[in-house]
Amino acid sequence: FFSGGLSQFSKEKGCASSSCVPLVFSATLGGNQTFGYARQCCQDELCNKRDFQLPQKSSHPNGIHCPACYSVNDISCEPVLLTCTGTETRCVHAIGKCGSTFMIFAMGCATETACNLKNASLLNNIYLYTYCIQGNAGPQLVSFTSSILTGLFLLKVLL
Repeated sequence: FFSGGLSQFSKEKGCASSSCVPLVFSATLGGNQTFGYARQCCQDELCNKRDFQLPQKSSHPNGIHCPACYSVNDISCEPVLLTCTGTETRCVHAIGKCGSTFMIFAMGCATETACNLKNASLLNNIYLYTYCIQGNAGPQLVSFTSSILTGLFLLKVLL
């Protein structure tokens, strides 16, 4: 897991249910927040001793632009236009929560695998809800009102 210039990194290893689903994604959001996540599943004895890699962040623009913002404990934020890089070719809208507490509302660029996550459990007790739209929908930024409507839509999913 990596975040902006803070270089936060976290790996989880442990026992998982047989319904474990692998998941790898990256997202660059407003406020220079960048996230990478990787979950691998295995069934062999001590198979989680093997190392695994997080998604590598590219600095090469891919021609996609998305509205981006990042807000803690608020369901809206004022977006700015963000130039997407590497494999982050989708515009993502996300709400993250910890337990029953609202945590973040964000928009930005993401990989296809970050789209349409519903109650995805990350790092033990963080739950993520996302949906994506195609990048480059137009040069206009998403308005403040649209951000609020997006937040309300995603908040409804939480309830």
